[in-house]
Amino acid sequence: MPRLSLRLLHFLSTSTPGERVQRIAGEVAAGSVETEVVWTPDGRHVPRLRRGLPPRWAKASDVLSLSKSQSGGIEALGWEAVTPAAVGPGQVEIEVQAAGLNFRDVMWAMGLLPEEALIDGFAGPTFGLECAGIVRSLGPGVADLAVGDRVMAFAPASLSSRVVTIAEAVVRIPSHTSFAEAATIPVTFVTAIYALGHLAKLARGEHVLIHSASGGVGLAAIQYAKQHGAIVIATAGSEVRRSFLQLAGADYVLDSRDLAFADAVREFTGGHGVDIVLNSLSGEAMERSIDVLKPFGRFLELGKRDLYLNRRIHLRPLRQNISYFAIDIDQLPIRRPDLARLLLSEVSAALTAGEIRPLAHRIVSFAELDDAFRLMQSSSHIGKLLLVPGGNDGVRLRKPPEVVLRRDGTYLVTGGIDGFGYECAPRWLAAHGAGSIALVSRRGPATPGAEARVGELAAAGAEVRVYQGDVADHASLAAILSVIRSNQPPLRGVVHAASTIEDGLAADIDVAHVHRVLHPKIGGAIALDTLTRDDPIELFLVFSSATTVIGAPGQGAYVAANTALEALVRQRRAAGRPGLAVAWGPIEDAGHLAERPDTLASLSRRLGAKPIPAEQALAGLTAMIASGLPAVAFAETNWAEARRLLPILSAPMFSENLGKISPTAIDQSLPDRLAALEPEEALAQLKTIVAEEAATILRLPAGSIDPLRPLSEVGMDSLMAVELRLALESRLRVDLPLVSLAEGTSVASIAARLAGALATGRRDGEVVALGVRHELADGELLSGNPDRAAAE
Repeated sequence: MPRLSLRLLHFLSTSTPGERVQRIAGEVAAGSVETEVVWTPDGRHVPRLRRGLPPRWAKASDVLSLSKSQSGGIEALGWEAVTPAAVGPGQVEIEVQAAGLNFRDVMWAMGLLPEEALIDGFAGPTFGLECAGIVRSLGPGVADLAVGDRVMAFAPASLSSRVVTIAEAVVRIPSHTSFAEAATIPVTFVTAIYALGHLAKLARGEHVLIHSASGGVGLAAIQYAKQHGAIVIATAGSEVRRSFLQLAGADYVLDSRDLAFADAVREFTGGHGVDIVLNSLSGEAMERSIDVLKPFGRFLELGKRDLYLNRRIHLRPLRQNISYFAIDIDQLPIRRPDLARLLLSEVSAALTAGEIRPLAHRIVSFAELDDAFRLMQSSSHIGKLLLVPGGNDGVRLRKPPEVVLRRDGTYLVTGGIDGFGYECAPRWLAAHGAGSIALVSRRGPATPGAEARVGELAAAGAEVRVYQGDVADHASLAAILSVIRSNQPPLRGVVHAASTIEDGLAADIDVAHVHRVLHPKIGGAIALDTLTRDDPIELFLVFSSATTVIGAPGQGAYVAANTALEALVRQRRAAGRPGLAVAWGPIEDAGHLAERPDTLASLSRRLGAKPIPAEQALAGLTAMIASGLPAVAFAETNWAEARRLLPILSAPMFSENLGKISPTAIDQSLPDRLAALEPEEALAQLKTIVAEEAATILRLPAGSIDPLRPLSEVGMDSLMAVELRLALESRLRVDLPLVSLAEGTSVASIAARLAGALATGRRDGEVVALGVRHELADGELLSGNPDRAAAE
């Protein structure tokens, strides 16, 4: 029957025979490529496998805080829904209305701040240092503030929707000042006043050189210096910024990227030099800035790079009573809270009196987080960048909430004394707080290794009991559940991992064979579903197989059992009960396949999937549970390789995962394809790839970048170079030495280094979770194309 075409059409029981006949005829007449169709009152639905889990959007009530994953740059940042911190003695809780973004935040996001720079500061290893908002609550001992006060403050983790900070770091803001305006004040003006006023003792008529003055601190310093009668020489890196500095009141404006600024400073001062330098430049520019100080001059260092690199400076320029101050305003609230309060009060009074003005600023919503960090990274803004919560509208959460299991609950695991089911007990259940675990298997305590495994679980903090019985036998399971209910805490969760795999071609299997495979898997699931309906179940997790997605020769009964398992979970979810079926890909170190390396290797080849350790697999459970999906497949899959091996992947259900793979890319992954090319051709393609990634970071057309021109000349700085490295490593799956712009690095030179790295670079697939959904086709079948793109 080579020409036989099978299709599955599903109709609701409420549909009429006439409707069914019409739709069946329409499917046949239209020649649709869809093999599975579901008709509902909403229209025609078709299944699609979606790569990755659906995004999680913040609710208006969520308290958000910015965080990042262990590795990666700006792309690893994201918002998390957190539990508000408790308010202790002398502390103030603030509902954030606007928060300042500082260069420190970008440096930490890019991994360019050493740990000591974070540990020493008030903000610590968090994002954000300053904010403006409304006092929400007060801790004991706070007498000079009230709930409802409009305030500005220094606060750790201020890139959040709610913060807790010390009372000394909080002051009221004038009624005529908006929250956004107030958020431009704390870091900038406290730094300027502390540096120029308290340390340098700025006097009327003195010359002040302010580097990179178009930033927040620089603009605040210009205001303070001019108010105190100083002559200001300011620098900036672009013509637009230099023009703005003239409008801001600078007496002289120079190019911060041209070392000739030192000669110009001497010319402006009649050869005497300046009294004060407020510095944020590094390297030779910093040294030349010291050289232009007159006797008794004061050098105020704001930069972090030279300090944490322990860069040496020559002492000779300091011989004429030159003072050197290294300033880290982040340390002020924690080491000198009294001085922090004094400076904030001084700033607040000056703002109230109109002696200082809020700075130019740009407001970005929490939902536009990536844009804000890239603006700061590229220094393509003037003044302050502010992030505002905006009611959490459109904010995507970075990671799911932690799954915390109950210490006062029992979690039953079938197939839980050995294999992958056991791995789930200590590595996930106990690790997430399960206080009581019931392990059920056919042999119970007589299972080899059972005693040792119970000891391991007990060491992890869980009470463990082992039961012998047939989970698919209602009477046996009912007896076990009765004992659990009498002797252990309430049953809160079920993990069904029991299974039997017995290979056999369809022509060779019989009813007994099918029963042996289906009995523990689907029979056990049905029994668990039926007999636990009166228990307070919060977790109903069943282990399926990725073979339900693509099939498996010789395992028809096993695939059928798992498919039925997933259908049962969907039925539970439709009835309002919890349930998740995870279709695992090959697990390399636990379970049936771990004991059969030949089968594991064969299945991995058929799936185009690399076996993964049990620990890595279980690490994805939290996200899958939080997704709200009834069924998810989890495997490390090379989609291009899988498409070559599995003809089924050409079916419409897989179109979302494979639609972007070009015909030339289906046989090999990108690194493999490059390795197969002649050296000259591979190098040419690598140049194109590097140019594309560089252009994305620089926000330029890829064709506009000369491959031989140093990237530093087209606007790429050291932070962007780190981002370029991360992007190339991710795309090509190789380790690339840090891109150094100091070496005149170009697209061509990076491509050459990549060509060498690809020879030994690791080329892994991608661990992805797949969720099956049904899409509503756009339009009635008989009045239009049945295969039009489905509406999201």
